[in-house]
Amino acid sequence: MGFDMWLAFSASVAGSTLTEVNGRLAAGGLSITREDYRMLAERRAEALADTERVEFGLPAIVEVAGAAAGSPYLSQTSVAEVLAELQDAFYAIRDELSVDVPDAEIADALRNCLDAWGDAAEVASMPAEEVMRFSAEYMRAAEAGDDGEYRIVDDEGRAYTFDSAEWDFDEYVDGWDGEGWSDGWGD
Repeated sequence: MGFDMWLAFSASVAGSTLTEVNGRLAAGGLSITREDYRMLAERRAEALADTERVEFGLPAIVEVAGAAAGSPYLSQTSVAEVLAELQDAFYAIRDELSVDVPDAEIADALRNCLDAWGDAAEVASMPAEEVMRFSAEYMRAAEAGDDGEYRIVDDEGRAYTFDSAEWDFDEYVDGWDGEGWSDGWGD
């Protein structure tokens, strides 16, 4: 891909993300400008570099904007800076938590924490575990404890669990088409 094509693609992605963010913010009667989005994109790049992470799919700011849109501590005059602080907090928290904690759960915890504290900079300075106490789902999972159960949530919010204590491994049990799992190994 040539540089000109890359620039066109990059501008297209940025435009669609800006539209998506503004679509989420519309629930609270808010919006951001292209300049605001550029600032958020720069902060996103810095946060990802600091945490040595990559991000696939929609940027987290879309989820954060959707969660924060109705907060009484988000106004048109402060929307860009508040979102930037929450985005920074999101990436710091995402870096500390297990991958099976959904992004939406982190965004909701940030919103609830913002509503409780009223200051996005304060929220961004809080430890991940303290912020995540503001997520009912996260606390419910934490209270259940780590009993060897693996949990994953799909895009529609359905949770699936796998309890390793219920799985018996036996290399001599029949496998596919009646073959033992150990048959043919080392041939």
